Amino acid sequence: MAGNIVSYAERAFDTFDERPFSSVDSLILAWFSYFHLNGAFEGAAAGEALALTRLYRSELFDEMFRDFWDAPSTLRLFAAVTASRRFRDMRALHYVESFDSAEEKQFAAVSFQLTDNLAYVAFRGTDSSLIGWKEDFSMAFKSPVPAQESAARYLSDTAKHLRGALLVGGHSKGGNLAVYAAAECDRAVQDRIVRVYSHDGPGFLESVLQSDAFRRIADRIEKTLPQSSVVGMLLEHQERYSIVRSNRVSFLQHDPFSWQVEGGSFVPFSHLTSDALYLDHTISAWLAQLSEADRERFVDALFDILSANDISTVDEWKADWPKNVPAAVRALSQMNPDTKTFLGHTLHELAALSVKNFPELLGRPALSAGRRVAETKGEKP
Repeated sequence: MAGNIVSYAERAFDTFDERPFSSVDSLILAWFSYFHLNGAFEGAAAGEALALTRLYRSELFDEMFRDFWDAPSTLRLFAAVTASRRFRDMRALHYVESFDSAEEKQFAAVSFQLTDNLAYVAFRGTDSSLIGWKEDFSMAFKSPVPAQESAARYLSDTAKHLRGALLVGGHSKGGNLAVYAAAECDRAVQDRIVRVYSHDGPGFLESVLQSDAFRRIADRIEKTLPQSSVVGMLLEHQERYSIVRSNRVSFLQHDPFSWQVEGGSFVPFSHLTSDALYLDHTISAWLAQLSEADRERFVDALFDILSANDISTVDEWKADWPKNVPAAVRALSQMNPDTKTFLGHTLHELAALSVKNFPELLGRPALSAGRRVAETKGEKP
C-alpha cells in the first residue's frame, strides 16, 4: 500500500551514500522551508549550521508551524526526519525570511548540508499573506518579481558557505524561485548545481523561457505535478515534468502530504486529468487576450478589493468573511467607473472562455507526462 512523505521518512534508514538523493527527499526538504525558524536560530552565530535535533528540541512548534494547513502531519514529518538515519546528520543553515509590503515581496529560504559533498537549497512557497499571493499573480506580467531576485542573490551568496555539489528546490512558488535562482545565480555556483526540483511550481513568462540563462539550466530541472495540478500548470512551461498520484482532488492536490510514495519513489500517474487541462487551457487563453499592462491593472484592482477592511492574510479573510465580503463589495463600488468597467469586462471574458472550453476539453485526449513541453517545441510527443 502506498504511503506519503511522512511514512517514507519514518522508514528511510539508508544514507545518501547508500541510496542517492531522490525527488521524494527533495519534497521533504522543500516543505521544511515553510518552517518559521527565527526562534530556533536565535542565539546561533552568523552562518552557524544547526543540527536537526537542536531545531526539534527547541520545541517552538507553535511558532514553527504558524499558518500551516496540516501542522500535525508536519510535526510527525519533523520527528521522523530528525530520527531517520538518512536525514538526522544533516545541518540547517542560512535561514532567511523577508516580508516587505511596500516592495510586495514574500520570501524565505533555508539550506541544508546533507553530507560533506552534497548540499540542498530550499525556497519557500507562498504563505497566507495577501502580499505573497499578489506577488504570485504578478508573475503573469512581470519578471523578475522581488522574490525571484532575492532567490538568485540568496543562492549565489549562500553557496559560498556550502560544500560540494548543489541541489536546489521548492514547492509551489518555491519551485519557481528554485528554477529562477538556478538560472540567474553566479556562473561558478551554477556549475555546481546537479539538479533543480520544482514541485508543482508555476511556470514563467515566455521571455524567461527563451533566455540563455534558462537554457543553461533547463536539462537539470526535474518538475513534478499531481494529476490534477492547478498551480504547477500556470503560465508557460518548457521544463519536462512527471506526474505523480495524489489521493486528493483538484486544488487540494497541491498538498504535498497527499502525494503517494511507494518503494522510495513517487507513485506515477499516466496523465493530467481533464479538470487540470480545462483550467490550464482556459487561464492560458484568457491571459493571452490580456496585454501585460492589463494583467497588472487587473491584479492591482483585484487585490485592492481583497485587502479592503485592512485584511492582510487569507486566514483573516476566512475567519471573518461575513464582514469581509461586504467590505470587498464596498471597495468595488467605490472604484472609478473605468476600473469597474475594466474588471467587469475582464471577468466576463474569463467566464465566456470557461463556457466555451468546457465541451472542447472534455473531448481532448489526456495529456501525459512531458507532452506539453513537446507541443511547446513543435515536436511530436
